[in-house]
Amino acid sequence: MIAIRMPALRLNHLLGGAAAACAAIAAWPWLSPPVPATRPLTAASVSAPAPALAALPPLTNFSAIVERPLFSPSRRPPPGAATAGPSVASHYRLLGVVATGAKRRAFLSDGTRHVDVAEGERLDDWTVKQIGTDSVLLSSSEGEAVLKLKPAAAEPSAKPQ
Repeated sequence: MIAIRMPALRLNHLLGGAAAACAAIAAWPWLSPPVPATRPLTAASVSAPAPALAALPPLTNFSAIVERPLFSPSRRPPPGAATAGPSVASHYRLLGVVATGAKRRAFLSDGTRHVDVAEGERLDDWTVKQIGTDSVLLSSSEGEAVLKLKPAAAEPSAKPQ
């Protein structure tokens, strides 16, 4: 019987084989087909209602924040700052005004609720007295309040300067 001698493996052959194995492992995710999801969708998971959000506490619960401001060294409000209770301006926000001829409508936001009102209509305890181009005058037994249209915050420009 004749013995055949195999050539001795050199270090270069061993390193080349290891590099090929690493390349095959790295390319495997792109070469294998994607595995479909094994969990079927049920009707209950598709039509499940969104969870209800918890109701926020009234603004009077946060009066300590106004009375003792965090970023003031003395933890006292600046002199001359109004510390009145919540007003209609803190409750509602003027989103926009639409004028068509003599008719005017104002769009207000009360958190997640959006309301549109015309002059003379009632809004909670307030009556819409006048709608201007950028403001709404509300009146009640407590007095009058003006909601001003605030400009949108400027977005940072995408171009580097």
